[in-house]
Amino acid sequence: MAEQQADTADLKALADMLGELVTYCTALKQGASGFAYMLPAEWQGPAMSNFLSMFEKWQLGAEAMAQAAEGLQDQVDGAHKAYTETIESLDDSWHKLASGLSG
Repeated sequence: MAEQQADTADLKALADMLGELVTYCTALKQGASGFAYMLPAEWQGPAMSNFLSMFEKWQLGAEAMAQAAEGLQDQVDGAHKAYTETIESLDDSWHKLASGLSG
């Protein structure tokens, strides 16, 4: 009887890293938002308008990156759960079969 081989630790580690990326993206976006609107009063006129326009584009990119990381994390979590449940189910089936054959 062939032994089932699968290592779900890598999937779990990847899911954890993606969770950290989501947290980092969120913190970076929040920190940058606070900074952008607290610039010195000297930043006025066209320079400030251009900066705010670029910052808003950056914010959209940061949000898209955070959402993509969340989506990847969900997929990896789903794969991890599916592999884990399948391994447990197969192990249980093999144990029942082995018990039935020996008993």
